[in-house]
Amino acid sequence: MKIIRNFIPPRESTPYNPSKSVTLAAEGTGEIKMNGMGGDVFGIRRILPFAPEMNKIKVSARLNEDLYIFRDVLLSAVHTLFKSIDGLFAPFVIQKNNHIVFELENMAASSQAVNVQIIGYDQFAMSNLRQAYDRLGSPMPTPRFLYGHAAVQAGAVNVDLGVRSKSMDVEVRRIAMSADSHEDQIMSSMRVYNNTVRKDVFIRQVNDEFDGAYANVPFIVGSNVPFTIYASNSAASVVQVSFLCESYEAVKEQDIHE
Repeated sequence: MKIIRNFIPPRESTPYNPSKSVTLAAEGTGEIKMNGMGGDVFGIRRILPFAPEMNKIKVSARLNEDLYIFRDVLLSAVHTLFKSIDGLFAPFVIQKNNHIVFELENMAASSQAVNVQIIGYDQFAMSNLRQAYDRLGSPMPTPRFLYGHAAVQAGAVNVDLGVRSKSMDVEVRRIAMSADSHEDQIMSSMRVYNNTVRKDVFIRQVNDEFDGAYANVPFIVGSNVPFTIYASNSAASVVQVSFLCESYEAVKEQDIHE
């Protein structure tokens, strides 16, 4: 897989970073819908959400009518994945006259105002990015998100977060985890089939590892191969735990261009 890092959009690009807000009632639901640039293609590189209690809100992102990018993860996990990085290696695309919808559920006992901002490239910058990949002799990568969520009971050990692998081999580049409380008492382990890739680390350590950085050594999750994320809770109450990661389709026998 060939990847262009730190692509600089041409100066002719539009500095367009739309945002919208919605107020969610206590234990209520709502949505934020954005159409990118309307009649032009828009490539999203970052999702920047905010709410007073992001760890009390579940979010799903639905692209172009029916394609879910991720589902039912804590908004704080999305915030953690995108807050300290320049952006995805390659954007995911809102096609012309289409939209992205953020479906929101407030688990808090009080109302919350939620804002979501998307940052990316206009049609002109997207064209230049595709041409840059053409010069490398490689198609532009498409981000694939692996995600999972579970309620982890007090004292529970190795609860499966229900992450599903993709129908193609993907290379994991960045990971974020979040809990709605007692984050300092939640540990995680990660296995790809029979191989352990993380063993009994606090989720804060997971986030520290990827804070502003990509994996030191990316790993592959094979097509339909079990990718199991476990969470253990040493707190005295149930905790909601989410996992979210950025990955790309793995192309064998090609060098990575950094």
